[in-house]
Amino acid sequence: MVLGWLKDGENASEDKNVIAKTEFESACAETHEDKKSRANRIKIGLRCRAVIDTLFIEGAKEFEKFHKEKLEAIWEEKDPPKDPKPNNYQIIKSSQGDVVGYIPMEYAQAVYDIASDFQKKDISKDHAINLTQIVADNICNMLSLETSFNVLDFLRDEQKDKKD
Repeated sequence: MVLGWLKDGENASEDKNVIAKTEFESACAETHEDKKSRANRIKIGLRCRAVIDTLFIEGAKEFEKFHKEKLEAIWEEKDPPKDPKPNNYQIIKSSQGDVVGYIPMEYAQAVYDIASDFQKKDISKDHAINLTQIVADNICNMLSLETSFNVLDFLRDEQKDKKD
């Protein structure tokens, strides 16, 4: 009984992932310039922005955890942990409640790598913002959006507060 309930939950999650990917791909393939099509592409773009922001935070946290576990493994002479991998499907908040957002894996991996480099202090906050913005610009281009959306506003705001 419980096993069936868990399986149903997994299937529902997989269905939501399929829907998120389909919506993204459909929005990328749209060629109409009517109001409804533009609104849909913007909606998907905003979801992508939320996914990127979430992946950046998650990537920084996962790298920190990975680095700690790797040091412990070396100290204890054990096999090191595997590199963390991003989940390109993220549950995000929307006006309709929680929805699943999607970006292609290569972009999710790029955001994760940028977050990792930022966490290691290999790159500055400005550079992390700029590199992540390039990822967002590419996704906006795929969605045929006239203007790109800003990502990592939380880092931009933090930076702005330090300047003030």
